[in-house]
Amino acid sequence: MRVRLDPRQWPGRVIPETDTEIDTAVEAVCMRASWPDADRHRVRTTLAPWFADGWPVDALLLAVDQRPDGSRQGRPRGRDQEAHEFLRARLRAWSGADGRRSKPPVAGVPLGQWWRVNRRNARLHEPRQAAPLGPEGEQAREESLARARAHLTDPVERSREKARRWREALDTLLVPGKAAPTFEDSRRLLVDRVVPRTVCPHCGAGQVAVRRAA
Repeated sequence: MRVRLDPRQWPGRVIPETDTEIDTAVEAVCMRASWPDADRHRVRTTLAPWFADGWPVDALLLAVDQRPDGSRQGRPRGRDQEAHEFLRARLRAWSGADGRRSKPPVAGVPLGQWWRVNRRNARLHEPRQAAPLGPEGEQAREESLARARAHLTDPVERSREKARRWREALDTLLVPGKAAPTFEDSRRLLVDRVVPRTVCPHCGAGQVAVRRAA
């Protein structure tokens, strides 16, 4: 795949395949390892066989620091060590006696596959355009804006608006066809209320109905 990437943006889990990709990956290794004085040509010669065996940049940098059993490799590269010689010595722990290289500690993928996955993820997470609102949605938005603007009015208007919403909510609980009860209805209930009173609390006999006035 003909995609030119900046070495600072080279994906660590991509396996370089073409000459251009290998040059970019080598530069990425030197930059991430802070080896500005490294001989790029000799580093490329050292790493090219590892790239051919499916080793990405992340796997190579991890192999420089750790052995296959997870233990530390040792001290970092000294100033008197050449970068390609240091790489060859560290990667020797990942090569068998027959010269076969171990499985990379970090799996890699070709650049084309990485690009397709990256584009797919970008499409999945890109912002979606909002669908236009229907009549009910427009009405709900206008009502919401009206309620928001109501908070900017005086307290009396807010109290009246709150009472109106309560009244509308309570009206929905009425039995269809019947009017809402008034204060006169509540007064009538108090006037007609009959309170039974026991005359003899010991024998439980004889009760007098007392009508209370409002």
